[in-house]
Amino acid sequence: MAGAWTRRSGGLLGCCCFLAGLCLPSLPAASSSSSASPRILTPPRGSKQFQFETPENHVMLYHEEGAPSVFVGAENKLFVYNFETNTSRTEPFDVTASPPDCRQEDSKNYLTLLEKYEDKLLICGTNACNPTCWNWVNDTKQARKGAQGLAPFGLDPNALVLIDGKDIYSTIKKHRYNGRIPRFRRIKGSTELYTSDTVMNNPQFVKAAMIKQDTPDNEKIYYFFREDNPDWPRNSAAPKIISRVAQLCKGDKGGSGSLSSSKWTTFLKATLFCVDEATDRHFNHLQDIVIVESPVWSETAVYGLFSNEWDYSAVCVFSVGGISEVFRKSHLKGYNGKLPAIRPGQCPGRDEMTPQETFRVADSHPEVLDKVKTQAVFYGKHHYQQMGVHQVQAADEASYKVLYLTTDRGTIHKVVLLPTGAMNVLEIQLFPSSAPIRSMTVDNRRNELFVVSTSAVVQLPLAMCKAYKDSCESCVLARDPHCGWAGDTCASIYDRGQHGNRTLLQALTHEVSPDICASSNHSNTKEDDTIRHENIPVPLHARYYLNCSVESHHANYTWIHNGQSIAHCSAGHHHCIHFIDNMTDDLYGTYSCISQEDWFNETLVTEDLVSSSPTTSKSKSLPPGNLAIKSSLSFWLGLLNMVAIATIIQ
Repeated sequence: MAGAWTRRSGGLLGCCCFLAGLCLPSLPAASSSSSASPRILTPPRGSKQFQFETPENHVMLYHEEGAPSVFVGAENKLFVYNFETNTSRTEPFDVTASPPDCRQEDSKNYLTLLEKYEDKLLICGTNACNPTCWNWVNDTKQARKGAQGLAPFGLDPNALVLIDGKDIYSTIKKHRYNGRIPRFRRIKGSTELYTSDTVMNNPQFVKAAMIKQDTPDNEKIYYFFREDNPDWPRNSAAPKIISRVAQLCKGDKGGSGSLSSSKWTTFLKATLFCVDEATDRHFNHLQDIVIVESPVWSETAVYGLFSNEWDYSAVCVFSVGGISEVFRKSHLKGYNGKLPAIRPGQCPGRDEMTPQETFRVADSHPEVLDKVKTQAVFYGKHHYQQMGVHQVQAADEASYKVLYLTTDRGTIHKVVLLPTGAMNVLEIQLFPSSAPIRSMTVDNRRNELFVVSTSAVVQLPLAMCKAYKDSCESCVLARDPHCGWAGDTCASIYDRGQHGNRTLLQALTHEVSPDICASSNHSNTKEDDTIRHENIPVPLHARYYLNCSVESHHANYTWIHNGQSIAHCSAGHHHCIHFIDNMTDDLYGTYSCISQEDWFNETLVTEDLVSSSPTTSKSKSLPPGNLAIKSSLSFWLGLLNMVAIATIIQ
């Protein structure tokens, strides 16, 4: 179902006069308005960050759950940041050797792997076409042997490594010139195996995970990828790219024949199908996967982030039990013969190997007919790229899932999965320059989010309650399970002890009652010191517009002039704007922007437009020669410039 809008969005505040006498809002400082700067323009309260000295186009984030520090692999260096001690260090990882035919763009040491292996931090890099690995021990690097398959020869977005105990799995080529067909290999630990060249069609790997099942012999590796759809272009209505989940048995020992002895014999793949039934939109392009484990293996959840051809996005949640059932029971696509006694995809016993006939059938028909299908739990008209998932226990003792989704504009959307549907409660702008987010991880022990961009690495609390205005109604209507009203402040669920053990007031499972805040006056329309109130000199016959920055995309907004409604904006706009094309005497006076969400009304902006002489206005805000120009061309030029500015800021 569609979780439609963010509660907070960016806005323009203040005012100046611009082209052709058209008055436009001016850019605010980060704290210019107590009407709640709707987007967090700087990292929110409680966050910390370390800036890179120079922009880093390649970064790789590693964070161990519960630790206060992060490691960031970059070009020719490793950053180590400790957010508790506020200390940092940079360790050089310079190129040690380079083949003579290495291309100039590959002649760097890009650190591409940072993972725990054998109780040490394993660090691997391209090392200028000569992949090399090190161990990080006692804050020092130690050279180690054997980097085949652990790092690519140059930056490769299709490189994927999975570490499970002593076993390592990889999609990276072991030799620089050993072919272009991507394979999924087991390169360390048990018998080395690789996938047949015909079971995947130009795959782009997304994520791999080891999934425990009912018995150790049935433990599976699931890996998720996109590939070219074999049904296209034969079927022009079919999508060009299709998303898949593949299964492999951890205990696979290869086949008994000469052609199968070094190949995975338990490989099967299925189509991942994510659909938003409310809009009948299908999402075929897998972007990211997050695994949320459960004590009951079949209830382990697989959160998939998908996009479609319009760059809209959706989140679908699959269960491991559902995926397993499809692989166990579905027919093989295109196969009409009798299945062998050992079914394709069935895990062999501890001391057994897959029979040759079973391998032959599975290798020639690797796709199951049934799809792994589910309905989207969240759908939005944004191009999301990465996802984090957190579970929080709210004041009502119920647990809620919270999604953190990165956009292609360098922001993070916080989406809560509520019983009434998904709700996008917050938009976070961590980096002022809208630098793209390269990596993000959720620490469920510390209740923190770690984010790295090209310019900085940031640690921020999952409970960002100061993003909501300090009123009971605003706090409760935010419907953020991390936050609740504690009598005089919007407080974190993790700080209940600091407020005299008072129960935090929340409303997450039902519509908010008008008397939830136990007040006879549920309106904040009266003017007070928290409302921005300005006298704005505007020349006669000038063009001017009033802007009300949208604070909640679940509210409606109305502009009032001298007590009369003159403009209305429904939920969904980033700004509620009222244009005055030609200022006349009867248009001077008081203008107020009022939001209404459910029963709660709030005055966000109040401006008094007052008359001024051209000379006064000119000296304060208008460029020379731009007073009261009435030609339609100048008006539309001014309007286009205004739209361009608003678009850039959005």
